[in-house]
Amino acid sequence: MVGEIPFLHCDANRNQILRIFRIKINHMIIKPTILPVLLFFSIFLFSFRNIDHAVSNRSSTALTETGIKSDTGGRTVNLDSAQDCIDRFAGLMHDHGFADQAGLPIDIHLTTTSMITTGESFVGKDLLNWLTATSKQYKAANKKLMIRIEMGVYDQNYLNVYEPNNTSNNNRIAIFLIPYDAGTGKAVKNLIAVPNESGGTQQGGTGYDLGGLQP
Repeated sequence: MVGEIPFLHCDANRNQILRIFRIKINHMIIKPTILPVLLFFSIFLFSFRNIDHAVSNRSSTALTETGIKSDTGGRTVNLDSAQDCIDRFAGLMHDHGFADQAGLPIDIHLTTTSMITTGESFVGKDLLNWLTATSKQYKAANKKLMIRIEMGVYDQNYLNVYEPNNTSNNNRIAIFLIPYDAGTGKAVKNLIAVPNESGGTQQGGTGYDLGGLQP
């Protein structure tokens, strides 16, 4: 017949041509769809890369530009001295509108700012020595050692004992480590002194003032 294509009468040839045609059509449909998807994921991943880089830069800048200072690096203190500082903390917080119950009315009139404490730095080896010695003391007394982290406030009487001639830290918030017995929930003051790694003797029944107020 005029106008007929002879090889299309063969089913195998016709099926092969249709299969190639479908592949071409699908390729033409899918290809434009893939490009926007790839573009989206590229932008998405690049944005996260920039966020991580910015956060890393801020963190490293904060440490390298301002640095971390240390006034004492931490110290062993008498438990009674530490407790006096701890007892002052609630009063200072109350004066600034903090209490053990939220939503209470307050009437506060402050005229000057107070120096903030954002953290503390300390000598790790000295703290480890105190912890090791205290653990030995509690074990010798057949007590189970527990540690409380307590907030306290320096006053000048405390500073005169542990930091003579230092007035800049008066009324500053500090952090104390207070050991206590798990069985009674109380600190044990009458403990046997034990040698420490520095060759001296660790006083029995003490707390630890982390010391290095920041800033």
